[in-house]
Amino acid sequence: MFKLASFLKKYWLSAVLAPLFMLLEVCMDLLQPRFMASIVNDGIMAGDLGAIAATAPKMLVAAIIGLLAGVGCTVFATIASQSFGADLRQELFQKIQSLSLRSLDRFGSGSIVTRLTGDVTQIQGLVLLVLRIFARDTFIIIGSLAMAFMISPRLSVILLAMLPLLAAFLVITTRITVPLFSKMQQRLDQVNTVMQENLSGIRVVKAFVRSDYEEERFNDANSNLLQASLKAAKIVALNTPLMSIILNFSIVAALWYGGMLSEQGALSVGSLAAFLTYITQLLFSTLGLGNQLMAISRAKASADRINEVLELTIDKQAAYHQPYEQQPKQIQEGRISFENVSFSYDGDSKNAILRDISFAVEPGETIGIVGVNGAGKSTLVSLIPRFYEPTEGMLRIDSHPISEIAPHELHREIGMVLQQAHLFSGTIAENISYGKPDASQLEIEAAAKAAEAHAFIMKLEHGYHTVLGQRGVNLSGGQKQRLSIARTLLLKPKIVILDDCTSAVDLNTDLLIRKSLQTLMKSSTCLIIGQRIASVQQADRIIVLEDGQITAMGTHQELLQQSKLYKQIALSQQGA
Repeated sequence: MFKLASFLKKYWLSAVLAPLFMLLEVCMDLLQPRFMASIVNDGIMAGDLGAIAATAPKMLVAAIIGLLAGVGCTVFATIASQSFGADLRQELFQKIQSLSLRSLDRFGSGSIVTRLTGDVTQIQGLVLLVLRIFARDTFIIIGSLAMAFMISPRLSVILLAMLPLLAAFLVITTRITVPLFSKMQQRLDQVNTVMQENLSGIRVVKAFVRSDYEEERFNDANSNLLQASLKAAKIVALNTPLMSIILNFSIVAALWYGGMLSEQGALSVGSLAAFLTYITQLLFSTLGLGNQLMAISRAKASADRINEVLELTIDKQAAYHQPYEQQPKQIQEGRISFENVSFSYDGDSKNAILRDISFAVEPGETIGIVGVNGAGKSTLVSLIPRFYEPTEGMLRIDSHPISEIAPHELHREIGMVLQQAHLFSGTIAENISYGKPDASQLEIEAAAKAAEAHAFIMKLEHGYHTVLGQRGVNLSGGQKQRLSIARTLLLKPKIVILDDCTSAVDLNTDLLIRKSLQTLMKSSTCLIIGQRIASVQQADRIIVLEDGQITAMGTHQELLQQSKLYKQIALSQQGA
């Protein structure tokens, strides 16, 4: 947890001033019992009203100074904690952006969202707690102990006996609660995951009438979270009453022994009252400190989860995010070469999704890729922008190993349109120009026309300034796909990958889009994954994938003669 303290360095002044102001407030609070003792001993017991009148203004001034100091502490603690939280969220988000897809798959989207939001909020709250409440209780414990010793060293022996017992109790409960809070956060991850899956697939849920099943899934995850929370809460609930027993016993012992000393004339009544005030402050601050340690235990669980992401070693799959020791290569032509490439998601060649893939694509050439579901088509093209790294073999672009090409160059020169079109909240124009924010309106419209999207955009009330909902919820599937294609066409990359991106449009629109692609991208290397033979039959060559292996390659007419699978797919789509 201390590793995250580095995020406070920029705000060290606020982080220092907050406890200093709190120290001033505590000092003013610690003076009040001494003033009260003076009033009792020198005023009430001695019958001197002048002593009371002289002491009262001092108490008022101390109270005002303490109030102002408390406000100052709150202001600076808030500045430090909020700034700390903002920087930590930013750093965590940047780290997530740099991770490979394999690393992201390891955590899951639900867990990542929880770490970025709930866990960061826990740590941010801890910073505020430490700078204010924790600092206050610590200063009061130290100050009250010192003031009590100044009043009566003999009576303070009771405190020395009780403090180690309290400390041991706090250490034990902290060690027990940290794993429980960690499990609670994991169960919260599960709740978030189920909720996100349900919301993103709500149409599927309703279409298959599975609301009852989804409610049961959520109920299971929610019940698991409840059980973990209750288990942690039981330990926390025991903390206050058990500590209260120790505290109350200490107060009773102090009253008994202090009364004896007062009877013997060894301690004045006012001093005894002040001592009891100090011991009460000390013991209740210790109780508060115990409760805060429970919060620290929960924050520690969150800190461990955050550090798990921040300290994640950049693996081979994300190596392109590392600085280059030599000048990175540039993509000049867009030639692609697969050389005996194999791939498995877990790195084990026995579980390979792709096996011994070898082929080359020349600049300006269009390659179609077909195969049944699960053949490895999307996985194959995902290797080109290095979403994943080959387990075996070599992938080259322009004869350069892909690992030697700068990441910004790789992603700038590879345009990829997926079957599941992803749009962002914002206007249509902003979505089309996502990869080129400085694009002119004419460029945006030209890309939209090439993707056969201009016509439906102009029918919308606000045209290109129409604001889209989350994930483009106010558009049809085909409209979203055409906007995704326009977004890629605007970049005019040297390599274009179309992963069944026209599956939601009609055949006529598909034909028009492919004609536009042939015109605009005639100098680009193009790979097209198609479930429909019509989408790939005009390609220069077509690859047939079966069970992660290339079983045939050729033109449309050649494959009708050479590939049984290709012919079956073609005939089935002709209604044969």
